[in-house]
Amino acid sequence: MMMESILKPLLSYRGGFSFLVLLALLTNIGCGPASPRFAGKDHAKHETKKESKNGSVRFSSKEAEEEAKEDDKKIDLGNAQQRFTSATISEAPEKENVKPKAEDITPPAGFGKQKMMDAILGWTGTPYEMGGETKSGIDCSGFSREIFRESGGMELPRTTEQQVKLGTAVAKDDLKFGDLVFFNTTGKNPSHVGIYIGDDMFAHASVSFGVTLSSMYSSYYKKRFTEARRVLQ
Repeated sequence: MMMESILKPLLSYRGGFSFLVLLALLTNIGCGPASPRFAGKDHAKHETKKESKNGSVRFSSKEAEEEAKEDDKKIDLGNAQQRFTSATISEAPEKENVKPKAEDITPPAGFGKQKMMDAILGWTGTPYEMGGETKSGIDCSGFSREIFRESGGMELPRTTEQQVKLGTAVAKDDLKFGDLVFFNTTGKNPSHVGIYIGDDMFAHASVSFGVTLSSMYSSYYKKRFTEARRVLQ
């Protein structure tokens, strides 16, 4: 009754109907799903997704944005593939004069560069997926685990935190093919792992680009490198 008593005089004035229409429009502005302040969970999820060039969907994050922005030394995958497909089986590396650890993993006979590179190149282009373990999506530690499994039947632990405990520590200047390299990309150390393949390059499942090859000396990875471990003794 109170609302009716207020509106009735307004309608008696010329343009009263237009006033009511304007009032209704003003009342509804900002309440629809198009307004970010009042958007539901579905809208928020949509805003966190990015469409990649190959059509796969990846979730954006600060880590992905920083990597894409700061990685200033891109690897030409086409040239790298041509180069590494002609790699030869490596000779068994000489064992270092260190006491073996319980975490050491012994590679089987015949384990070589070509087999590992074939496995790596076979995964190139696979999109990144946290917790993923297949070619529809894989994360960094899942990737390193699959490569060692495919190329030599070696079973690495599943997580980055477990893999960093394997083998023996190795200096950055003494890296060899097959060494695991670790990075702090999220503030948690270690949070990322890759496989060194020579010439300052490593293979990994990148948050931004999926399985790819990157330079150890790009501005992004150079300042985030923390350590390396040698599991192929």
